Amino acid sequence: MTRIDPAALAEKLAGNSLARRIIVLEETPSTNLAAKALAAEDAPSGTLVLANRQTAGRGRRGRAWQSEAGAAVCMSLLLRPEFPAECAPRITIAAALGVCRALRTFGADAAIKWPNDVYAGGKKLSGILSELGTQGGGRPYIVCGIGINVGQRAFPGELAETATSLLLETGHTVALERVISEVLCALAPLFPACGEDAAYAALMEEYCRLSCTLGRQVKITGVDGVRCGRAEGLDTLGRLLLRTADGALLTIQAGDVSLRNAENSEEREKE
Repeated sequence: MTRIDPAALAEKLAGNSLARRIIVLEETPSTNLAAKALAAEDAPSGTLVLANRQTAGRGRRGRAWQSEAGAAVCMSLLLRPEFPAECAPRITIAAALGVCRALRTFGADAAIKWPNDVYAGGKKLSGILSELGTQGGGRPYIVCGIGINVGQRAFPGELAETATSLLLETGHTVALERVISEVLCALAPLFPACGEDAAYAALMEEYCRLSCTLGRQVKITGVDGVRCGRAEGLDTLGRLLLRTADGALLTIQAGDVSLRNAENSEEREKE
């Protein structure tokens, strides 16, 4: 199994504000859970938690994030942003953009599937899960978990139809330390921008350019059921603006987006 080299990683990330403290775990159920436990112990902003093997990683809506030991990046960032809590949803948008930027530098034709997945070749390459929490005294923090498929040569079962890796997309093997470093270097200037309206607006413009969701017919499954329509844009917090067949413009806070067969789903909704 390929293991992360803490010394090599620390050298690459020297001076990076997101890696003031680096913790590499041999195995953990979830790096997000580990980072939240550290937050409760008053760990500083910029604490980076990584795992060589993650046994119970989570994606959005409680889904499992499966990761092959030594072939994937499993990491979580502990952030204590100074901007208001209502700006916290912007972190997910910034994280998706930073990861997408980084993966494109390796030659992957990466694009962002709203709100927080990075796709290549129509398959999932990376997933992001940001969680807002508070510790004693109500002090807020954000844990931003990032999973990236790096060296997998194949995926089991149904995942073969939906998942991909850097190796499969580019044909090249990339060291985990290099991927982690590239991602954190891309993210470092983006997170502070979330608290500044003008800087965040520029960030959003690039996010939209790299989106594989906007401008397409989509099907969104959420707590309120299924909605179909055209993904027209994003609001200032990164929520999706969906134009339905009857002309209404809906603001979608969260949901699972399907790009496949969306047109057929919309036709069925009309009937």
